[in-house]
Amino acid sequence: MKKGFRVSNLISFNISNHHHHHHNVDSPLMFRLFSSSSSYNNSNRSNGEMAAEEDTRVRPPEDADEIFRKMKETGLIPNAVAMLHGLCSDGLVQDAMKLFGVMRERGSIPEVVIYTAVVEGFCKAQKGDEAIRIFRKMQGNGIVPNAFSYGVIVQGLVKGKWLDDGFEFCLEMVEAGHSPNLATFTGLVSAFCRERRLEAAQIVISKLKDKGFGFDEKGVRDFMEKKGPFSPMVWEAIFGKKSSQML
Repeated sequence: MKKGFRVSNLISFNISNHHHHHHNVDSPLMFRLFSSSSSYNNSNRSNGEMAAEEDTRVRPPEDADEIFRKMKETGLIPNAVAMLHGLCSDGLVQDAMKLFGVMRERGSIPEVVIYTAVVEGFCKAQKGDEAIRIFRKMQGNGIVPNAFSYGVIVQGLVKGKWLDDGFEFCLEMVEAGHSPNLATFTGLVSAFCRERRLEAAQIVISKLKDKGFGFDEKGVRDFMEKKGPFSPMVWEAIFGKKSSQML
């Protein structure tokens, strides 16, 4: 079975309807969920007014308002599709179908998609503390992050060099019953090797294993050969000295 097969079936089934139902995208919901009252007020103004104000104020390129404005312009369908595709690619087809069922019934984007999209936006804008705050807010509001949500925050934090936070979320992910996928796992190990050296990376792997994380060595090896090059240190951290010297 092609990995994308189920996804395309799911999405073509009824996703066109969602273009008529931007409840969560065009409404001020996003601003209520994530931002201060000033951001909330911005959602009620036209783009022209906001653009005029942008001209008179020097602002950092990627603050919360900017992230939300971009999301409102593009809509959240691409984020929903990415989540469905990501879940299916990692073999979590049941999770993807359940999520799509919710979308179809309600005709709107589920909150887990919105929160995850905002977390990703903050990670890309190099605002790791905000990404963490939103993730915790999602959990505080009773929205359970799925494997894709965890992958987004772990990879986002690791790329931004918040290694300890990324590692903590990876541990939490495993405790919640999810496995980091190959990109998340190798990205984490690779970053620890680069920034903290071999021993730190080995500690990361052993702590993940202590929490119950297991990986298929052949699968990881194939992934690393395809997506590499990875430094010899990463190979040694994951497979030990013998395996790394076989290369």
